[in-house]
Order: sequence, then C-alpha cells, then structure tokens
Amino acid sequence: MDQDPLAVLARLPAPDPRWFLRPDGRDGSPGIHGVGHTLRVLIHAVELGEALGIPPWEMEAVRAAALWHDIGRTDDGADYYHGAKSAGKVVGLGLYRRLPPHVAQTALYAVTHHSGSEEHGLRAGQRMPEPGSALRVFRILKDADGLDRVRLGDLDPSYLRLPPSPSRVARARELLRHLP
Repeated sequence: MDQDPLAVLARLPAPDPRWFLRPDGRDGSPGIHGVGHTLRVLIHAVELGEALGIPPWEMEAVRAAALWHDIGRTDDGADYYHGAKSAGKVVGLGLYRRLPPHVAQTALYAVTHHSGSEEHGLRAGQRMPEPGSALRVFRILKDADGLDRVRLGDLDPSYLRLPPSPSRVARARELLRHLP
C-alpha cells in the first residue's frame, strides 16, 4: 500500500527552487517541469526503486537524478537536450560534490540521457563502469518522469519500461492531486 505523499516527502531531500532559475532570469520552479513535477518524479522514483529492491547506492543515484533531471530546462515546451543541459547545470552548481563519485556519475548519466533517444541512452549506459546499475537508474528515472505525464493528460502506460510501473497510474493521479 502506498504511503501518504507528504509522509514520503518528509523522508526525502527537497529540490531547491533556485536550481530552476533559467539563463534569462525567469523562475522555472512553478512551471510544469518545476518543483511540483520534481517532487512527484522523486516519489515515483524512490517507490519504484523500493519495489525493485535496488541497493542503497543506486537509490542514492535515483534520488539525485530525480531531483536534478529538469533543472536545465530553458522552457516548458519541447527541449530535446534538456537532460544534457540539466547535467551541465548540476556540475556548474557543484550539486554532485556531496555524492560519492560513482553515485554522481550514475545520476548524471541518467539525467543526461533521460530526454534523448532511448537507444542512445542505452548504448551510453553500456559504457558506464557498472552498466547494470546505470541502466536500472536510467530506466527508473525514465518511468518516474513518464508517470508524471498524467499532469499533461497523455500518459501511455505501454511506454513504461519496468514491471511495477504500469500499476502506478492510479498513484500518479493521486500524487498530482496532493502535490499539484
């Protein structure tokens, strides 16, 4: 049974709204890819990681990737390269420094590739030091982000990758109600 969203958030790190400041000075934190979206993706990612029984270091990478995945967006429309821009912003802000290097590298890989070609992301994951872990974190982030498409009204569960993900559609709607 899923926990109350606020109870889940109480045990997780929070995104800093300043991370969403765009190069032109606009504040992206209240937008459709801002703090609310990030919190919902974070909950999905952590709950998927728990359902899959991933090791603690992968969970740390999942949390970081979920928090950082959209901070480099320059607008809320189509932005194919926003994953790479987000990873660059993580590095520029020094956010990765609090993590062990292998955790930071895995999280940055997932962030970089979550918005581009899936095939390219999968090939890049094979070149990571721990490909199985990197690909698991990548897929968790992709599905967690995809589940929040309920906010746009176009979630297609057939695009979800992981076995527990399609059963989370009702949870996605619940999170959107509680964390708009």
